[in-house]
Amino acid sequence: MIDILGVQMDLALAELAIAALGGASGSLSEAVVTDLWQRLRSRFSRNDQAVAVLDARNSNDPAAVALLGEALRREAAADPEFRREMEEWLSLLAKPVGSTTNTVHGSQGLNAPGGTFNGEVHMSFGQSEQAR
Repeated sequence: MIDILGVQMDLALAELAIAALGGASGSLSEAVVTDLWQRLRSRFSRNDQAVAVLDARNSNDPAAVALLGEALRREAAADPEFRREMEEWLSLLAKPVGSTTNTVHGSQGLNAPGGTFNGEVHMSFGQSEQAR
């Protein structure tokens, strides 16, 4: 039987490893990625392989991502407080950095590929207006 929760956690920690190596691609601000990188660099200061991977910052290297993900998994399994901290970092990955809302008033129509919208048009990308 497959341990779904274990697989999900492994995937989440791999995602966190990718983010720490600079592969968050807009889902985290540069300052947050730097803070995460510094936190992990400090945590793994005695793990030469993890430090080397963090210093290389190559999120496109599957071996590097796997090594850092495994180091994260081991640390999270050994230290519940560290696991909670990593879960907090992971929650940042799930949130959009910002959102853009465009409101057009008094338009005679909005032409878009495949359709024309008449009247007031509200478009929101990212966090919904109700969630603000």
